[in-house]
Amino acid sequence: MTDDVSKSAKILVVDDEPTILNLLEAILKDAGYTNISSTTDSPTAMSMFRKDNPDLVLLDLHMPQQDGYAILQTVRSLVPLNAFLPIIVLTADAGTEARRRALTLGATDFITKPFDNVEVTLRIGNVLRILFLHRQVQNEKALLEQRVHERTRSLERIIAELRCAALPLFSPNL
Repeated sequence: MTDDVSKSAKILVVDDEPTILNLLEAILKDAGYTNISSTTDSPTAMSMFRKDNPDLVLLDLHMPQQDGYAILQTVRSLVPLNAFLPIIVLTADAGTEARRRALTLGATDFITKPFDNVEVTLRIGNVLRILFLHRQVQNEKALLEQRVHERTRSLERIIAELRCAALPLFSPNL
């Protein structure tokens, strides 16, 4: 995976504070990320998630209407079990219960506000590297499964041809 690939990753940012959204967008742009969408409206977040199919979600927990826990739970229910979607929670709630609950619901990482810009950038880079490595492994797995399937079919054809030719598959004298 090249750095260019991770920099083009689709990132969805959900936070009810416009100043935090602007800050995160600036941090991401400064780090070279080019495909960023964001919303301060938690009900809109799910429609954006479905439409954009992001590679990474940055999510606040405490928002009016639908909170981040509900969004996290819904998103996790939509992601197939064999898929990896990193979700980084960014919240002012530094409590142990909030951290445990978010991680239990499927958050990949948890960062408390106020956050360090460099740390946020590094964590985003780390989870995106993991994401793209996971996709690479999934692609290689699919390729290997295809090769096994093709070779199995080839062996089945050879066995069928041997049977049609009435040749013994194995010599009884051995």
